[in-house]
Amino acid sequence: MFEIGSTLREARVRRKLTLQQVEEDTKIRVKYLQAMENEDFDLIPAPTYVKGFLRTYATYLGIDPQIILDEYRLRFAPGVDIDPFAGASALGKMRRHRRHSSLAFIAVAAILVLALLYILGVGQGSQSPNPSTPAVGILTSTSPTPTTATSSSSASVTPSPSTSPFSGTLLRVSAVNGPCWVEARLNNAAGTVVYMGTLAQGQTKVLRAKGALFVRLGDPSVVRITLGHGSPQTLTDVVPSNYLVTATRIVRQ
Repeated sequence: MFEIGSTLREARVRRKLTLQQVEEDTKIRVKYLQAMENEDFDLIPAPTYVKGFLRTYATYLGIDPQIILDEYRLRFAPGVDIDPFAGASALGKMRRHRRHSSLAFIAVAAILVLALLYILGVGQGSQSPNPSTPAVGILTSTSPTPTTATSSSSASVTPSPSTSPFSGTLLRVSAVNGPCWVEARLNNAAGTVVYMGTLAQGQTKVLRAKGALFVRLGDPSVVRITLGHGSPQTLTDVVPSNYLVTATRIVRQ
């Protein structure tokens, strides 16, 4: 029978990683890493955290996270087939629904205002003693207004903003042959975090910095990296590795 805990533990040992190293790279506390390796999932606060930790840990070790998650659902969470970490599309639909509702409300309000203005204009026109006198607020002149011409001419001569090429460090990381954990910081390992997360297979992350970038890859062998506008490069390291990236070169630490 497929064992989640032993699979994670063997993959970690095979890569010669300690629990403390994994905690530093993934930000998952050691006690939760041990809970996953011992399949003591009750020690983790909620199923949502269990699935998130399993996904991150498996990806970091180079294991297909879907296999781990399917086994967890089958043995420890039967009947639950919704992955809370895959709900971005549902969340997007909710946001789009709220945005559409807001637009519909604004449109209805605008119609009501126009209708009110029309009623007021008609009412004032009906009280005028001279039928030939136009109602207040209705434009009767047929000559072109200078405002329209001025707006058109202004729009035609408005210069487009100029764009200048990026002059700092530019690095593209593409997960070609599998998922890969990526952590990028400014200048060094203690610098400000630029990006931290897992790239799924087929995804690309563009990293930019005015100075240097400190980049840690969970499985460098599955990615291709492109420095600036150069050619893609393939890395041969199969264990988590650190790289110092500048605008002109990439140095393994």
